[in-house]
Amino acid sequence: MLNRNIWKNYRKYLIFFLLVLLGACSSLPSPPGTPPRANEKSWFKRSPADVDIFYQGISYLGDKEKAADYAKARAAFNELLNTYPKSKWRGLAETFIRRIDTDVQLIEKAKEDNAKLLKENEQVKKDNRRLLEETVQLIQENEQLKKDIQLLKSLEVQLEKREKMLR
Repeated sequence: MLNRNIWKNYRKYLIFFLLVLLGACSSLPSPPGTPPRANEKSWFKRSPADVDIFYQGISYLGDKEKAADYAKARAAFNELLNTYPKSKWRGLAETFIRRIDTDVQLIEKAKEDNAKLLKENEQVKKDNRRLLEETVQLIQENEQLKKDIQLLKSLEVQLEKREKMLR
């Protein structure tokens, strides 16, 4: 009887040990949209397959959480073209490279245009300040001219009164 209980406990531990061993050997699948990763602690170094390089290039193009790194993406696609010239991913890699080059050119042009517009904006602000100062000065001159006209009218009235008195 005692032998039977020991055997049951031994079987439970053996099953538990096998489950732990199987769980340790298994891995979770990659979430969708992420490239498969090579085992970094591998005993043997292997060059990444064409699909791995392709997915790595795509991963550098960015998503909601991280910004795109076009230089690394272009380098990955070039590596794919150079390492696997007959890969089924060649056409897409070339398309991505052309698209990256176009986007980089558009980004550079947008930066240049932005810098140009910022300079123009600063010039418009300077011109606006200058015009405001001139407007204030002209308003002051206008007020002074109105006062001078009033003074001239007053002097003219006085002059007419004197002329009348002198006649």
